[in-house]
Parts: sequence; structure tokens; C-alpha cells
Amino acid sequence: MATHKIAIVKGDGIGVDVVDEGMKVLDALAPKYGITWDYTEFPWSSDYYFQHGEMMPATALGTLENFNAVFLGAVGHPDIQDNITLDGLLLPIRRRFDQY
Repeated sequence: MATHKIAIVKGDGIGVDVVDEGMKVLDALAPKYGITWDYTEFPWSSDYYFQHGEMMPATALGTLENFNAVFLGAVGHPDIQDNITLDGLLLPIRRRFDQY
């Protein structure tokens, strides 16, 4: 049975719900196709920004290189400027892993 390592970044608001439901779908499909998922959740979100002053740590992209996939939910908060969430999390992940 193949195991795939998936980094989970739920993000904010509806992103949390969407990722949770997406994981249910992945889990439902896994036995049919002989796949297992090895999920690792990361707390990178607007709450993380409020606590640490950054959307994700400087080592985050290197950490994500160890995964087969990144499941990333919506990110944003009314009290955080869009450029912070975009430049601090979303765009670095997209650029590093060529995901547009």
C-alpha cells in the first residue's frame, strides 16, 4: 500500500472547514485505491501571525519539501493586510513548488 505524506495548512475561516471536508474525501478514497495518507498539520494561519509576527517560520518551505503534497486552505483575516498573508504564506508556497 502506497503512503503519501501530506502537509496540512488549514488556514483561516472557511479554509479550515474546506480542508477538513477534503481530508474526509481523501480518507474515503484511500482504501478503494490502496493508498494511505500520512498527514502532518501545521498551524500557519492568521492566528499564527498574531502570536509570532509572521505567517509561517523561515524554515517552513524547507520543511514542506519533505512532503508529497501540501493541502492549503484559504488564508486571510480582516485585521491583517492582504499583502501580509499573500507574501508571508500563500505566494512563497506557490512559487517554491510551482503551484499556480
